[in-house]
Amino acid sequence: MDNKTVGIENPPHSNDGAEPFNTPYSDSPNPGDPDSTGNSGSSNSSGDASIKGQINDLIADIRKLAEAEIEYYRIKLSVNLAATKTVLLLFSLAVITGITTIIALILGILLILSYYWGPVAATCLLTGGALLITTILMNMAITRARKLPLDENDQ
Repeated sequence: MDNKTVGIENPPHSNDGAEPFNTPYSDSPNPGDPDSTGNSGSSNSSGDASIKGQINDLIADIRKLAEAEIEYYRIKLSVNLAATKTVLLLFSLAVITGITTIIALILGILLILSYYWGPVAATCLLTGGALLITTILMNMAITRARKLPLDENDQ
């Protein structure tokens, strides 16, 4: 055997009381271990304590991960909430501007028609036309609403 690999193949065994590190995937026991089974010669209760410690560490890591995930989604929600508020504000401003424009259009049409037919006839014509359009749109909405599957079995 080469002198360069002696320390790697047979690591020195320390007597500091620490258990040797065995991975769960290793098939052979530690080479420097005095016990042939891979245990450090201690009783089974220290192995149980080691497993309990590892489980406690795992639980602590899971808690840290859960707290980090909660904080991540909290920040993501606050960012999305701010963006959603901005979008809703812009949408409501657009709706208000649209309604104002429609009112201005109706008043313009009313002024134009009142010149030709008089104010009463123009108001009746404009109101009747608006009611007709509203009735048509409402019937279209009701028809489409009845076609919606409200129950998973109704298709």
